[in-house]
Amino acid sequence: MASVETSLKEAMTSIEGSVGAALVDYTSGMALGTLGGGKDLDLTVAAAGNTDVVRAKLRTMEMLGIEDGIEDMLITLGSQYHLIRLIKGRGGNGLFLYIVLDKGRANLAMARHQLRRIEADLEL
Repeated sequence: MASVETSLKEAMTSIEGSVGAALVDYTSGMALGTLGGGKDLDLTVAAAGNTDVVRAKLRTMEMLGIEDGIEDMLITLGSQYHLIRLIKGRGGNGLFLYIVLDKGRANLAMARHQLRRIEADLEL
């Protein structure tokens, strides 16, 4: 089992093209931990904004009567992938892992695989 800090470091080092990573509480919109980012990527602002995305999708699923769970969400920009992975089990309800990838250096399939592994090892 890995701590939040260790999990974010793992995301930044094991996922090719990582620019920034965060663990976010979507009930409050607060980042519980961040790593990376920079002047062009404020992970605190991104955490709050992506909270709105997750909440909107959950509301839409509820209105449609979809009882399945969200594994991950992908937002594709011109030069970046933004990947959101909702945390399942072990007290992870209301949390998601968020990673920003450089589109030119990232392998999206491998990033999703690695993020799934990191989620499984995360200790909350």
